[in-house]
Amino acid sequence: MRSFGKNDDKIAEEIIESDLIQELTDPKGTIKELLDAAGGDVKMVKPFLPFIMISLDANTRDKEKMEFKHTGRFVFDFDKIGDETTTIDWMNKVWKGTKNVKPYMAFVSPSGNGFKIFCKVDISNPDFINDFASEERNDVMIKHKLWYEGARKELAAEFPEIADNIDTATNDPQRLTLLPFISNKSTNFKYDSKVFSDYSKIVEQEKEHLNRELEKKIKKHDPELLKLMKENGIKSKQDAYHLYVRNKSEDFDLEYETDKFKQVVEFIVQLSQKDARVKKWSEENFSSYEILSKQSWVLYGVFGSMAIDELKKLIPLGSNKLDENHGDYRWTNQSDENHLDEESRIKLSPAPFYKLVFEIGEVKDFTLKNYSATSTQVSDFKLLNECYEKYKYNLDLSIEDEEQSDLSEFLNYIKSYLEKKKIRLPLIKDLEEINAEVELGPNEYLDKDVMENLFKVKYADKKIFVLRSQCGTSFAVL
Repeated sequence: MRSFGKNDDKIAEEIIESDLIQELTDPKGTIKELLDAAGGDVKMVKPFLPFIMISLDANTRDKEKMEFKHTGRFVFDFDKIGDETTTIDWMNKVWKGTKNVKPYMAFVSPSGNGFKIFCKVDISNPDFINDFASEERNDVMIKHKLWYEGARKELAAEFPEIADNIDTATNDPQRLTLLPFISNKSTNFKYDSKVFSDYSKIVEQEKEHLNRELEKKIKKHDPELLKLMKENGIKSKQDAYHLYVRNKSEDFDLEYETDKFKQVVEFIVQLSQKDARVKKWSEENFSSYEILSKQSWVLYGVFGSMAIDELKKLIPLGSNKLDENHGDYRWTNQSDENHLDEESRIKLSPAPFYKLVFEIGEVKDFTLKNYSATSTQVSDFKLLNECYEKYKYNLDLSIEDEEQSDLSEFLNYIKSYLEKKKIRLPLIKDLEEINAEVELGPNEYLDKDVMENLFKVKYADKKIFVLRSQCGTSFAVL
């Protein structure tokens, strides 16, 4: 079978571990046949080798249909260890585990120069049940990474010589694991189904680590955060810090985006009081636990706890989504623990909220009329205005002192800033104007023989290729 790409709509087969082990070790099985046909060249048959998704109980990678029910299993991929003897030696060492990380399965990778270690936790653990109860994609991704990173740090501390060989891409529960043929089960494979790693302790340690790191960052920016809290009525230093970091990004202006969000919410509330159609739409959407859960996760990541208070204004009175004693009130349970990856948090945008509310034409018109400028444009304007104000201030001082203010310094700064904002390199223009030597039709693009002849025969001596798409609107440089 070919591996399922992300968003692929194919349906995968379910396999239990005993059958999986049989597939891995069967000398008459499909994996061995593929390798024999390729003369043992793994690279040649890699696209056709079977893969497993170990962390999720899902039979598809289609994001519209994919379920996020965690299995309690995690995989750590150690790459480029060395020859097979060295690889097996290290696999045996890591197999012994650490204080809290206890592997239950391991095998040498198809390449032979790396190995994979599998761990499982007790899924009846109350902490695990609570963390993965929602089965919402965002929650599962964060909670998976929380345990994974804590366990990875413990493995790295115990085996520092190969700490950098861990492929951190496996912190994604959607990650697929390539299956090898295990020719020697006694040396290249290990399995003990009764072994479990500790879930609660690893998570607790990782949270403590993240909190210490956050406290250091907050302390470093304490003056700026106190000012931000005072100016915006923010009660939490954590909220202030995340907004401060977000505001430092090039495409986000805190004051502008906060005002826009609050005003749009207020407009929807007022519109619902006048228009029965809008009221019905609002009740249907903001009484939905699924919608509130997804919106609150993103908006909390952008604005902090303020976003939860604003969303509450859109929920119809009497709804159990406002009842603190009701289970559906869980949509408000957003915290920094749900946004552990600061780099990803900075990239979050309120766009999903506006996509939803723009289903009402009046809301879209109101937003575009009052907030037609982008956050980036507002930030640019503020920066230029601030520079000009400083120049004017210095100019006024110099007039009082009967001296001349240096206009060139201001103009040079503006010029430097604008140069950095350029995103279109001359190289792109040159590439776009190159005349095509070869034109391919739709079917030729997909013809393996045509493409091999192009790259390996006709232009075998070339190192750079420029390929323009069939529609002519984009190109790739190889």
